[in-house]
Amino acid sequence: MIVKNNGFSNKPWSAIQSAATDLGKTEDGRYHVDGFRWDIVNNEDGSAQELGVFGDAYIKPEGVKDVFLAIKPFTDKPGGYPGHAQLHFEMQPDSPVTDGKGNQDHGLVLSVEVHFKQGEFWDPVGQENQPTLYQLGSWTDAIEKAGVVHHYPLELYKLDLNQQQKESLLRERLDAALQDHTQDVYHPTTNSCLSTLIAAVNKVTPASQNIPKGAPNSTVPVWCPKAFKKYRLIDSTQPDLVIPAPPR
Repeated sequence: MIVKNNGFSNKPWSAIQSAATDLGKTEDGRYHVDGFRWDIVNNEDGSAQELGVFGDAYIKPEGVKDVFLAIKPFTDKPGGYPGHAQLHFEMQPDSPVTDGKGNQDHGLVLSVEVHFKQGEFWDPVGQENQPTLYQLGSWTDAIEKAGVVHHYPLELYKLDLNQQQKESLLRERLDAALQDHTQDVYHPTTNSCLSTLIAAVNKVTPASQNIPKGAPNSTVPVWCPKAFKKYRLIDSTQPDLVIPAPPR
């Protein structure tokens, strides 16, 4: 996935993205982060503005219930190609993601993506040397981003992980999101939404289930469920849940 910016390189950064920052851990071990996107501002007609609602968030890794590979097909492209991949973490009912204002959500998402300038949009063929951003946000926000902003569905595949692996993966992804990625360059195969996701999953699974770099179906998001199935990380190439997109 490469972004096409149509000459907007001198514009400010998109107000729909924000890198997370570390506010330290609480006494009970919860991560406390800032720059967490809770929502996207809507117009009166329900369409989305290019404006995110960001704030702090408390996250308890031990409270994770399930982890999902989420694929966002680009349904306005032939075959949905190339699509976007991200990880969704569903939390136990007694361990929601919360903030300092009393808001809460039943899960969170980490999306590794190009750091956009205002007005930039996805295009399979575009400019290179684009910066990378690790976007943390709520599960509900991710659905709105897919459906209202992009009008793309989300296809969710539950990962076959034990509880320790789920917790380790969530900790690893939070730690990664809180690092400085301002000098990272996005690459559609070697430093992408999918390659970073696979590398993270490989860290918490045995070598026999590690997806090798460059393995068939491991570089294009809409094809990657085949690779995840081959390495016994998901049960089926049919998604466990599909969240449809509203019509354009």
